[in-house]
Amino acid sequence: MPKTKGFVYVYSVGQIDSMLVKIKSSGRPEKLTFEYAKNTWLLKNAQFSAVIDLLKEMKFLSSNGTPTDLYAEYQNDKLSKTAIAKGIHNAYSGLLKAYPKAYSLPKSDLEGYIKQQTGADNSVVSKIYGTIKKLFSLADFSSGIQLDNNEVDDQIPGAKDNKFLPKSGESFIPITMNIEIVIPSDATPEIYDQIFASIKKNLMN
Repeated sequence: MPKTKGFVYVYSVGQIDSMLVKIKSSGRPEKLTFEYAKNTWLLKNAQFSAVIDLLKEMKFLSSNGTPTDLYAEYQNDKLSKTAIAKGIHNAYSGLLKAYPKAYSLPKSDLEGYIKQQTGADNSVVSKIYGTIKKLFSLADFSSGIQLDNNEVDDQIPGAKDNKFLPKSGESFIPITMNIEIVIPSDATPEIYDQIFASIKKNLMN
């Protein structure tokens, strides 16, 4: 699978169009595999396997290629653009957490973020960028799709109750704090109790 540090990509963005046209115009197969795409849809280029991997990351397909409810939703013309937006959230959740309106980012900003996160060479960054921008062009985010709370990073304090999730139009910048506590060597058990009680009261709550 062409994937770098959580960023899945395809070799040619035109192949995304070709695959989606077949999905929209055909019945649902029991499993969508490269062999099926090659023999039934005549998509014979081996690079189409990367598009199938992308669809799995988007959760249009299960890990074994079985079409999901989101695949079926895409087949409905009225819901297809929203289904793509949901798929983008599934495949690139980290990007959408950092930039909820990533679809409006300038090319330089989006490529810069990809480079920062992956450390990949420019040719791979270009393929990742092209894949994401292609999907953005097919999606509709106007329905206000939200991240599932179960997908929020458990390590972000307050994330589960949305306390620290970004508001509309804002970006989330995670901050890590390390607190060092120096305890005297002659401290009594009562002092230890007071220190940890204070931590629980002022930090953990």
